[in-house]
Amino acid sequence: MKTKAQYKVKNWNAYDAALKLRGSITFWVNEEIIEQWRNQQKTGKKGASNYYSDVAIATMGTVQSVFHLPGRQAEGFLESLFTLMGIELEVPDHSTLSRHLSKLSVKLPVVPKDEAVHVVVDSTLCESVW
Repeated sequence: MKTKAQYKVKNWNAYDAALKLRGSITFWVNEEIIEQWRNQQKTGKKGASNYYSDVAIATMGTVQSVFHLPGRQAEGFLESLFTLMGIELEVPDHSTLSRHLSKLSVKLPVVPKDEAVHVVVDSTLCESVW
């Protein structure tokens, strides 16, 4: 029978600070993103063109991945962030996200567990910075 490894915390102040940082979030949205949120290009094909740009879909996909959220929760989380930030943008619904995200390539780095997460949304699609 395997026993779980036991670790003794020796520096409680550092341990406490590291745990607090895990809950810290900084969310930056570049002004260009707000301008590029809606798709301005027509596809030239039958049917409606995509309402949201690749930037909007990649942003929501990144938020979903970084915070391990299902689609509906990612939608609500991003709506809440935008409301708190005073940004008046519609957020793609979860079904739009799942349809369009498969067509994009969003690369995320490995998240260090002892550092705060900084999500930077800029015109190079979406990038997570640690």
